[in-house]
Amino acid sequence: MHIYRIIASICLTLVGLGIQAQDRTSLPAAPNIIVILADDLGYGDLGGFFGGKAQTPHLNRLAAEGMLFTDFHSNGAMCSPTRAALLTGRYQQRAGIEDPLPGDWQKKGVGAIKGIAGDGLYSSPTMADYLQRVGYATAFFGKWHLGNHPSANPLHFGFDEFRGLTSGDGDYFTKMDRHGYPDWWHNEELSFQKGYTTDVITDNGIQFIEKHKNQPFFLYLAHLGVHFPWQSPDDGHLETRKEGTDYTSSQPGPASKLGPHAPAEIPDALVAMIETLDRNVGKLLAYLKAEGLDQNTLLFFTADNGQYLSYQGDTWPAVGSNGVLRGEKADLYEGGHRVPSIAWWPGKIRAGSRSEATLASFDLLPTFLDLTDQPLPDPEGADCLDGQSFLSVLLSGKVIPERTLFWRTPEAIAVRKGPWKLLEDRENGSLALYNLEGDLSETRDLKPDHPQLVRELIQARDAWEKEMDKKP
Repeated sequence: MHIYRIIASICLTLVGLGIQAQDRTSLPAAPNIIVILADDLGYGDLGGFFGGKAQTPHLNRLAAEGMLFTDFHSNGAMCSPTRAALLTGRYQQRAGIEDPLPGDWQKKGVGAIKGIAGDGLYSSPTMADYLQRVGYATAFFGKWHLGNHPSANPLHFGFDEFRGLTSGDGDYFTKMDRHGYPDWWHNEELSFQKGYTTDVITDNGIQFIEKHKNQPFFLYLAHLGVHFPWQSPDDGHLETRKEGTDYTSSQPGPASKLGPHAPAEIPDALVAMIETLDRNVGKLLAYLKAEGLDQNTLLFFTADNGQYLSYQGDTWPAVGSNGVLRGEKADLYEGGHRVPSIAWWPGKIRAGSRSEATLASFDLLPTFLDLTDQPLPDPEGADCLDGQSFLSVLLSGKVIPERTLFWRTPEAIAVRKGPWKLLEDRENGSLALYNLEGDLSETRDLKPDHPQLVRELIQARDAWEKEMDKKP
């Protein structure tokens, strides 16, 4: 019975998670939806609640006017896996994307064929597909990182318009990828846009809203900020990437993929990048309010994974902060995947509210289906969802039923149930059990005290892996 319930939870949105009929009466028929995804933003990077060094008044105000989540997680601990899960409402393992996709180019403008479309690994609908079907104008602006091949272009995944980069990182000024190729697209054509990437992405988003403000719209702003190369808006006079030069080195110097700064300068540069991201959130909010769109727009801000604390140890000894959390980007400690997240919808979400619900990136899609009154896919079908709607949390602050969640990288796997987290490092063969309610920093291994719980979580883990790894 226990294994059955675990497997069933993978593809079934539990009864009672959707909003009640009386809750829906106050909702507009087709609210606008905006997702803002920050890149490499740590749990301790922002100011306000998160205690970071950066001044983030606009994100602080977003939280003061909306709902702040203290236990929201990216599905992956690095870029591509989270992006696949967010768009599909499914574990990224179902798409075969457990690591960042490669960014090497086979020829100018056309990249590695591996991607969510390029090698046939993936065909499930995205949130853009679902919303497009019910009349939404859809746009993606920013960092895609789900395949460089033309078959993996966002236009093939439910988006009416795409502007941005397809690779994992690009120069914030010249828009060159780390292999020295131009990587800034308008739909399916290279189309350079002058300006600092964070500003350009926001401006593109506002222009899209201006064109479609008289119809429901879905806008996905996937910022490159604050991923390396670590360049602030004031760094345009420093060394920038040039076409034809290889920038794959991680050593300090003019050809480093990490940017023009010396290691000791990185923390200050990162703060400036975070504050620029915050300023752009403020610009978007001001536009929505000025146009009278705020009351009919749900905005969700989150990140694709945690922050680097250091990069290659002594070479780049300090980067950002994950606050009290242990670990960093690429880890399955909390610092790798617990991320700052905020929901904002004036008049619908109670201002200044806070949620401790354990949620993840793949919960957004079923929430949007719930919001737009669309049926969930067949839980036994090929497009079954692993995420669940948390619209009742947003609108009523309700508690959602406990479930078991999983994270996996090629090096580690973690299982979370309630406050308990079992973490296995498969590189060194270690296994540890943490109670996050009393030990958010994951310092005390309680495995010897709870052998039965460890066995249950291992059983759940094995059942999940069997489900994820089965051949189609």
